Amino acid sequence: MVAFPVSVVATAPPLDPHATASAWASTPVTLRWDVAHKAFASEPTTVRVSTDGTFLYVRFDATQRAGVVATQRSNDVITGGSSGGAGSVTWSSDDAVWIDIWPTGPSGFEYQFEANAAGAHNESSSENVSFAPQWESHGAVDATGYTVTMAIPLAVIHGAHAGTWRMQFIRYVRASGAIDVWSYIPEQTQPDDPERAGALVMPKLVAHAPPPRPRIAVYGLGAVASDAAGGNTSRVGADLSIPITQTSSFFATFHPDYSNVELDQQTIAPNLSPRTYNEVRPFFTQAASYYNLFQCSACPATRQLLYTPGIPTPSQGYALEGKQGPIGFAAFDAIGDARSDASAVLDYTSDDNHWQGTVQHVQADLPEVVDDANGAGVNWRNGKYLSANINYSTDAGTNVLVPSQGTAIEGGANWISQNLVVSAGVRKIGAYFNPVDGYTGHPDIAGYGLYAARQWTFAPNDALQSVALNGFVDRYAGFADGQSQSDNWLAFDILTKSAWDLRVYSGSDYWRFGTVLQPVNQASGFTLFYHAGLNNNLQNFLLAGPSATPTQLAVFQGRYGDGFLYTWYRTSTIRVGNRGTLNLTLDSTQQYLNGKAPDNIQWFNGLSYAYQLAQNSSLALGVRQVVGYPPVPNGGGNCEGRCSNVSFAYHLRWKREELYVAYGDPNALITVPQAIFKLIFYAGAEKGV
Repeated sequence: MVAFPVSVVATAPPLDPHATASAWASTPVTLRWDVAHKAFASEPTTVRVSTDGTFLYVRFDATQRAGVVATQRSNDVITGGSSGGAGSVTWSSDDAVWIDIWPTGPSGFEYQFEANAAGAHNESSSENVSFAPQWESHGAVDATGYTVTMAIPLAVIHGAHAGTWRMQFIRYVRASGAIDVWSYIPEQTQPDDPERAGALVMPKLVAHAPPPRPRIAVYGLGAVASDAAGGNTSRVGADLSIPITQTSSFFATFHPDYSNVELDQQTIAPNLSPRTYNEVRPFFTQAASYYNLFQCSACPATRQLLYTPGIPTPSQGYALEGKQGPIGFAAFDAIGDARSDASAVLDYTSDDNHWQGTVQHVQADLPEVVDDANGAGVNWRNGKYLSANINYSTDAGTNVLVPSQGTAIEGGANWISQNLVVSAGVRKIGAYFNPVDGYTGHPDIAGYGLYAARQWTFAPNDALQSVALNGFVDRYAGFADGQSQSDNWLAFDILTKSAWDLRVYSGSDYWRFGTVLQPVNQASGFTLFYHAGLNNNLQNFLLAGPSATPTQLAVFQGRYGDGFLYTWYRTSTIRVGNRGTLNLTLDSTQQYLNGKAPDNIQWFNGLSYAYQLAQNSSLALGVRQVVGYPPVPNGGGNCEGRCSNVSFAYHLRWKREELYVAYGDPNALITVPQAIFKLIFYAGAEKGV
């Protein structure tokens, strides 16, 4: 690995992307390797980097023969692709470029700054999942491709120093699925691998970086609502963060607002276990990246030792988080009405990123229930294809009636390359392992799971993007009632460069409900996408990777409970002008019980419109209706008969303020007659920093 010096400039280079590259006084580097196709990049991309000690300036010049896709116009809005977060592969599924930064090495904080060809951008950091400081990006498309320029403030990067930083430059090509990187080894499978990042030498003028600033976020909220919805109300509260060192801080919350106006609308569909939700509350998001670092191979269901969305609103909370070299640590105490919830974690990551270990404690103290959960895990990888993991957890307290059934142990190994994935895992989860502040999708199982996938990719100029085949099998027994779960499925996928994707599935699923093992077969059917996202991650083979404007037709069928179930998904997102999108949804579940009981047929109809007003503002309007009765058992949703919902959301962000205006509750089944106005003011450091 050769260290490349960052050019020093007295004045900022021109951020106008129409300016010539020669105006940037820095030596360009080239993105040479396509991680997705395991080949040299088919089209050139050059990157220039310089600094004046206050900002890091970056310019990408990308040559592209195919038409450039740049649909995203608002900053920090997730519209497709991944859900964001450091290490993501494009937040909007447009043609895009980004830079990854590890100022203190692979085991330290990661920062990612990404922009598309229109100059809209997103950012993320392992420091804080709500990381959202103000920074500048611009984009322009021309006859040969596009140019993106960035100005990233060094003050938002904790651990800034003179000397060697690890960095990576990445480009995503929407038309071919190519992911080009600067520093690489041919065996790597992910573009954001810190071990494969290059080295840039920062000059001495940032040797004494300013210490992190404290941050306080004060909010004011007003609600106009009917008596049934709680009546008119207003409240104020605050979240604060006080740095201790460059990479650690104390933070707290007082009278927080958890109206969840930041959450997107959730989809109603048959679901075998309770739903999981993303955390949006600042007190819990600041240190979220430290918790639940337990890896899992060929897993049968979601399991988290700490699941903060299940913790109700505390009246106040206090926490600590940080990194010191290879050690990460975090702890919090959330104090509510007649209850408290606490957790602490200690993580270790080796400098070469081959070893990672974590020890975690979670405690819930309620009026009639006390729960204490602990876990430890070790993950290893050889830096190329092999990885392995082992985890052990315990749960004790009021609800754990048989202590020997309050444990969970699992281990597994994986072979992961660009075109082949093989995973195997064994696990035993006790019947009483179900932490109050955790999430256990399916307790009382003991057995194994196997997963394999093979992908064949084609040249960038071919009509086909890829053909893939994968399969999964597991067998689990319960403590007292025999077989608890079994799953079998095989899937075949054809993905074209013209954005058509056909996936065909065949299989069966059985779960035990109480003492009865019942079929819940929804593993046979097909999915047809148009404007599909070009997802090269074989580990997420069955997860749809839509673009900003996908159209999907899918049907799944099989024996379900005492009958037969068909599930249909029909959805289309249509672009309306340069900034608007219209989404149409018509889904249904049809369970036929062969005369044993009335059939359960349920329809979900949805219509929503979103408009990107500018880079810092957007609005959305949604109307949906659920009609009928869900399948049994565990059909998903709580609507029986007819449920209708209307919701509206508007978001505007300034440098130091955010405004949310919302009507209704998009996560409810029936319209909540309330209007909410929320204003947040940030003093000191910026949002999520």
